[in-house]
Amino acid sequence: MRTGGRIASFTLCDVIEAGTRIGLVHLSMQSVADALGVTAAAVYRHVASRSALESLVGEAILDRLTLVDDPAEPTTAHLVGFALQLRRFTLDHPGTARYMQRLFPRGPSGVRLLEHQITALGRRGYDPAAATVLSSSIATIAIGATVAEQDRETLLGTPAIEESLTAMAGSELLRQAVAGVPPHTSEDYFVFMLTAAAEGLTAQLPPGRPLTVPRTAS
Repeated sequence: MRTGGRIASFTLCDVIEAGTRIGLVHLSMQSVADALGVTAAAVYRHVASRSALESLVGEAILDRLTLVDDPAEPTTAHLVGFALQLRRFTLDHPGTARYMQRLFPRGPSGVRLLEHQITALGRRGYDPAAATVLSSSIATIAIGATVAEQDRETLLGTPAIEESLTAMAGSELLRQAVAGVPPHTSEDYFVFMLTAAAEGLTAQLPPGRPLTVPRTAS
């Protein structure tokens, strides 16, 4: 955005648009400045910090996520569907899972998603407090699993994976265990895990039951 040796004007919207193109994984004040053809100091005049930039871009990306709810689905199926939507979206937008994992909701897009879930579970007989606990629990598990999946993918072809495979190959018990696991995809395993979690959560907290959170002994 340089014309005739001068820095052309740009807006906060330009900063956010550039940030969303870059993505959260590679986001920095300098990367946005480079994308806009300006100096990092010029970007700082619109955004006070890297953290503020991440929030603006993260919320802009989350604004693209529209959750779908089929009111005919029972609670467990709805929660698993919610988890799957989070998984697929965050895999398509690297860095979004970690953004949500660190602090959620952080802004209006996150609030919108949480409100959607509270409303969806309200149709299934849950009051807002119970709906928030159920949704937050499922989201925590789903996002944590997705972050771990993305981290494993970054290790493919590295010595760390070879070390892991070698260690497992050295155990007869582990070889038998792996041989007994039927073929499945990462999403198959995700659905298996989240279904078990959703069934356990709804068994602990069916519609109409007062919300209680057990306290551990100090």
